[in-house]
Amino acid sequence: MIRRLEPKDYAKIKTLLSPDNVNDLTIHAIITGTNRGAIYVDDVEQPRTALVDQTGVISIFVGDAANEAFTVDLDTFTEGELRRYTTESCGGTHFLAVVPDEAWEEAVTKAISHREIETDWEYYYQFNPEQFQARKISYRPLPEGYSLKKIDAGVIENDPDNILIEVVEEFYHSVDDFLQWGVGFCVCKGNTIVSACLSCCVHERDHEISVETYEEVDMNKGFATLACAAYLEHCMEHGLTPHWTTLETNEESVRLGTKLGFEPKEKCKILEFEYKNDTRIYGLSKSLRQPFLLGKEENLKGNTM
Repeated sequence: MIRRLEPKDYAKIKTLLSPDNVNDLTIHAIITGTNRGAIYVDDVEQPRTALVDQTGVISIFVGDAANEAFTVDLDTFTEGELRRYTTESCGGTHFLAVVPDEAWEEAVTKAISHREIETDWEYYYQFNPEQFQARKISYRPLPEGYSLKKIDAGVIENDPDNILIEVVEEFYHSVDDFLQWGVGFCVCKGNTIVSACLSCCVHERDHEISVETYEEVDMNKGFATLACAAYLEHCMEHGLTPHWTTLETNEESVRLGTKLGFEPKEKCKILEFEYKNDTRIYGLSKSLRQPFLLGKEENLKGNTM
């Protein structure tokens, strides 16, 4: 039976983590409580297998893929408790998961084999400061009438559309948590947020990037590039390590990451399916399962270069 751990017990799964886990940043951010998420295990006292769910973004499998005490209930669990959690927390309609190796791919595929499964690859990038410095001279300057701001309490409070609050609360338990742990920069026209780049996942000095341009009319004008450039300059000045993660099929994200000096390092396979349409139980979902990440999902809400 798959059970949800209490947040105070999240650290119990640390023994399941390998030193080279490419999702180490996400997992530890949830374990420490910096970012929103839930952890499900086969045994709440001595877990052998776990699913770490980053709220609204993605699920990550760790531990023993051959543990039938976990995998035998996986289909019922994803359509039941995980679906309820996803729907209630972000209006999600899809299950999206990282399978870190062939053993996990086989186990998960077997458990959900009756579903229409789609596959993709999640690419993990490493920042190259030299490449960034060489390429940023080609970035278009900020047009007249626009300003570049660091995201602080004042910028968030004066955002007339509450865009930043909505984005921040996708990843953090509160705006205060973001202001304590995260970093962000945005392009504005007056107080209106045009594009924003911010830390969507934080563990110690490692920061995962989320970037978005909010209106179609503002896309492809270089606003996202400039917001990201300010973010990366801040990271270099303060000894932070920025991370870029994107789906292989997210071509705009791949191009922007390359333009910013990120280089591909590793990849993991992604499995996805849409939950059954049962509005009698769950009601109508608001959207796809969407993290507002330039690379952790299929929902591109305005990635501009």
